Amino acid sequence: MSGRSTTVVVAFSVLLSMTVLSARTEPAATIDCHIRATSQGNTLRLEAMAKGEKAASGTYRFEVSKISSSGSSQNVQSGAFRLQPDRDELLTTVILDGSALGHYRARLTLDTAEFGSVSCALP
Repeated sequence: MSGRSTTVVVAFSVLLSMTVLSARTEPAATIDCHIRATSQGNTLRLEAMAKGEKAASGTYRFEVSKISSSGSSQNVQSGAFRLQPDRDELLTTVILDGSALGHYRARLTLDTAEFGSVSCALP
């Protein structure tokens, strides 16, 4: 009977080793963010964008501040998102007056259970 116990332990050890090896060789999936800035006449449009290699969900926080000749402003938007694999998703948009061009800072932070936290900024 002790022979069976040894066989089971050896088989379990081999299976565990195979699982660890496959976990090391599998490339890690990622999630990316970027901020798209577009000047349109007398306005500046800032779009918070996200893309994941795999489906993901989580929360975002988009912070925009500007100090220009027309004054200063601060804007914070946040919410939940759900991403489809390999597809750019628009999370939210902030529109500033044209004087903000060159006089703003924007930061987007994404938090997911699947990929952790990532952030990007302009400029």
